[in-house]
Amino acid sequence: MTLVMLRQVWRESRLLMLGCSIVLFIFCWIRVWLVGRIDMSRFQGILEILRPEFENFSPIDFEQALTYPGRVAFTFTEPMVVFLIVIWGIARGSDAVSGPLGRGTMEMMLSQPVSRLRYMLCKNIITLIGAMVIAASAWAGMACSIETTTVKRETQPIKMQIPLVKIEVEIPFTKDPNAPQRSPLSDFVDQEDMIASAFDLMALGIFFGGFTTLMSAWDQYRWRTIAIATGFLIAQLLLRVMSLSVEDMTWLKYTTIFSLYEPEVLVSYAVHHRGAEWSFWFHPTPETWKLGGLAYISILSGAGLAGFGLATWIFCRRDLPAPV
Repeated sequence: MTLVMLRQVWRESRLLMLGCSIVLFIFCWIRVWLVGRIDMSRFQGILEILRPEFENFSPIDFEQALTYPGRVAFTFTEPMVVFLIVIWGIARGSDAVSGPLGRGTMEMMLSQPVSRLRYMLCKNIITLIGAMVIAASAWAGMACSIETTTVKRETQPIKMQIPLVKIEVEIPFTKDPNAPQRSPLSDFVDQEDMIASAFDLMALGIFFGGFTTLMSAWDQYRWRTIAIATGFLIAQLLLRVMSLSVEDMTWLKYTTIFSLYEPEVLVSYAVHHRGAEWSFWFHPTPETWKLGGLAYISILSGAGLAGFGLATWIFCRRDLPAPV
């Protein structure tokens, strides 16, 4: 009966899962491709104008944002990427309990030889698998684009070899006509540096899936569950913006879960502190310490799994209202 239940939940959610995955794959591919189309010097000129604002709203150094890994990492912070993974979590979480109750199909479902615990496990498993698939599709789109995109190389001077010592020196104010005009983006960006950020995206989806499932477990109407989850999302985004933009409100970063979703920071760790993206915390200097990538992923995923567990506990013990 468990396999039958899993197949039914899969049929209900497969279109949304596949749609989000395909859209995210294409979007990430195009977004990274655009990085290769914009000249680095021009991009630096644009950011120099907005440097004060950028330093306020970005958790990474200004110099890191000018590198190709930094620019590619910002793909994970695009609203399209965040909203698609959040949409999956809210859509599936709200359909766990309050959705069938609102449609009047919960009584028919539980009249079958399936326990409430097994019912919730099937719902939660598909939600978790969907978050993994969508995050993996985002990374796959970026990886494919990194391997196929070329970037314009800066003008290279002619090199001359000094006799006897065999040392090459660059001749200033010259251009090497034989130097390649474009180079693969993979020469500057390692796709493996993006894996931790993809896991962070997956953890964000798990968190919102668990939170929305928890709200759905005690509610009766799906629209109200979606409204609560959406309001929570907006409040968290506002807290994040205020913590970054107002100097006296930096303490607000401890009240928003988006302080744990910083994929550009994880890429910066991977580039400058190899292995820090997979540590729970690390010390960039002897006097300071920061949360590592494993902490980001573990806290978000752990909170989401706790939401799934608490939602299952509530649903197994609550009295279901009669269908109207």
